[in-house]
Amino acid sequence: MNTISCFKKLCAVFFLVTLISGCSEETKPLLQVGEKAAPFTLELIGGKQSQLEQYAGKGLVITFMSSWCPCSNDSMPLMKQAYAKNNGQVAFLMIGIQDSRSKFEKYVEKWSAPFAAGYDKGDRIANDYGVSSPPTTFFIDKNGIVKRAFYGNIAKKPEEFQKWIEEII
Repeated sequence: MNTISCFKKLCAVFFLVTLISGCSEETKPLLQVGEKAAPFTLELIGGKQSQLEQYAGKGLVITFMSSWCPCSNDSMPLMKQAYAKNNGQVAFLMIGIQDSRSKFEKYVEKWSAPFAAGYDKGDRIANDYGVSSPPTTFFIDKNGIVKRAFYGNIAKKPEEFQKWIEEII
């Protein structure tokens, strides 16, 4: 086997390990349960802005996702189902990270996301929340306090997901 072939295989293995590591549940976000959610301003797809304070008095599910992440893709059907079931009682916000704006916008379009979504340029909001990889989901109560933080494929926890939403209603 020549050097170029070995290098290509090594790169492929590295890429797969990096991709799969985004689905593990080992890393915890820096923003912890019981803390006040960090304020933000996010430009939504379509040009409007979203700010944390506009959700005051209402529960909020914030999920950080990427188009390339298998776990983000696995989580979308459950997110859409939960949104439909709890619409009006809880707000949902999807924040695109570690992606290009165009790829994230295509991801939102592909899934016909029924809730607000915006691209986090430079991953600055993700950094404020301590998010290192997608998907990461925060459950914030009507007072702006983080009640739950889940790192990984939320589709593997459908009952817990609904229970966590009910905790912030």
